[in-house]
Amino acid sequence: MNIARLSAFSAGIIALVTAIAVQGSGEADRAADSMRAACAGCHGEKGEGLEARSAPRLAGLQAAYLERQLSGFATDLRGAHRADPFGPQMAVIARTLKPEDIQSIAAYYNALGEVRPFQTLKGNAANGKRLFESCAACHGPDGMGLDATNAPRIAGQSDWYIVRSLELYRSGARGGDPADSNGQAMTVAAKALADPVEIRDVSTYTSRLGRR
Repeated sequence: MNIARLSAFSAGIIALVTAIAVQGSGEADRAADSMRAACAGCHGEKGEGLEARSAPRLAGLQAAYLERQLSGFATDLRGAHRADPFGPQMAVIARTLKPEDIQSIAAYYNALGEVRPFQTLKGNAANGKRLFESCAACHGPDGMGLDATNAPRIAGQSDWYIVRSLELYRSGARGGDPADSNGQAMTVAAKALADPVEIRDVSTYTSRLGRR
């Protein structure tokens, strides 16, 4: 991690800790502003995600899913693998959070309005639609996620992030912990994709889902 990135990351942690302290004081409006400032440096002002920070879209994701991911980072269920270069950053932040803080952050991003991440891939969306049929069983035919399967919304997620996630699952850098049953299921699904071309195609199609 270069010096500039480390400084920005450290500033984000400080801002997040400040947000938590303010929230504990009962000043809800100031807490929300501080929380947004803390997270926006990586995830964007509208929760749209920033590729330069390797931070995914969070706006509109299910609160329960966001809570599970933050808890996973805090307990090394996610982000602890040496081949996951960005997981440790989130783990440092997640460990500063109390359960009530995690709930507040998850609710905040769940309530954010619709956003459209920049399209970065030019995959074959028609082939991606065909490949997505196997994803629909867990993520829903519209990609909006299903609570029954603990599967998050992936419709409209940043295409580059879907690619990166699938690659991490395929390599075992994500979802490899036996205690992570959802991750284990995603590992199987990711390995069912034949090659990088199929990963690109399904990511292209999924990212376009839900767009008007």
